[in-house]
Amino acid sequence: MLNLLRRFVGEARCRLYDWRHNVDTCGDADLDGLTISGGNAGHGVFYHPSHPKFLSQVLSSLDIEYEKFTFVDLGSGKGRVLLVASEFPFREIVGVEFARELHEIASANLTQYKSSSQKCRRILCLHQDALDYRFPLTPLVLYLCNPFRPAVLVPVLQNLQASLDSHPRDALLLYVAPYHADLVERETILKCVAKSSYHNTYRIAASAD
Repeated sequence: MLNLLRRFVGEARCRLYDWRHNVDTCGDADLDGLTISGGNAGHGVFYHPSHPKFLSQVLSSLDIEYEKFTFVDLGSGKGRVLLVASEFPFREIVGVEFARELHEIASANLTQYKSSSQKCRRILCLHQDALDYRFPLTPLVLYLCNPFRPAVLVPVLQNLQASLDSHPRDALLLYVAPYHADLVERETILKCVAKSSYHNTYRIAASAD
């Protein structure tokens, strides 16, 4: 009963968030029936938006100079993470989503978003497979809410490592619902620096060997 009540309250707060900001980010979405860019539909995980309060707490806890970092959400869905991230003064915010319908909703949300406290307006929403995305050569905050299975996660992490090898820089990975957490430290030089009930935080400083 207590868990049911918590889910109800959480859903109500999410719907209030949408109403306050004039956006549509609520609701899960199964990938079946969606138009997918690329051939990795079978390795994707259904869309389930992160809670705004959780996102704010996680992003507030980062020990970084936000203005130097590009925030990237792989599997950005309807764009809620991008919107919450825009309340922080990131250098730029990028969302990558391979389902056309979710990408279109996210794009509409970006134009409709209403917030007097928004600090970053340089937001890019890409309709693209995560495997085809090339990371910007700036310090990074990468957000993954269990968007795909190992068949895609491994090469994405390898792409990240190749980018860090060619252009050493600070990078953080926020991995929510980290079902494949062992792969992060296996495929990259990122190390887990914090764990919570819902996510792991990984980081490598630009000066690290």
